[in-house]
Amino acid sequence: MKKFFMFCLFMILSLGVFAQKLNTDGNPNFDQLVGVKFTKPYYEDGENYDGVYYCTITKKGNDYHIKGKMLLMGIEEIATINMKLKVYKKIYLEDEWGQLYAYDTNKKTLVLMESKENLNVMLYFRRASK
Repeated sequence: MKKFFMFCLFMILSLGVFAQKLNTDGNPNFDQLVGVKFTKPYYEDGENYDGVYYCTITKKGNDYHIKGKMLLMGIEEIATINMKLKVYKKIYLEDEWGQLYAYDTNKKTLVLMESKENLNVMLYFRRASK
């Protein structure tokens, strides 16, 4: 029983090791996101996200906005999104639902973060062809 408990404890603690952190230079890099259509998100392991999710971030004056479509999990409905984003901790953009977006400097793309608590990357987006 003790070995099983230690094994479970090791597995739980090791999950954090595999979580993907945001690659950033400490600058917002929002200019890299503005006007680019992002589509076909995928997970860190390369597996494609099953739902519909594409978006474009725009800037009007000093305000950032996100527009696009996404699959609402749980109710399996595709919703149009058009929200104002606010800057969170200098390098993230937060939507009205509390989701955080950022620019990954290594992959040079938009990412969706898991949560404010752990700030791990949940999804990477591909740039749509023009």
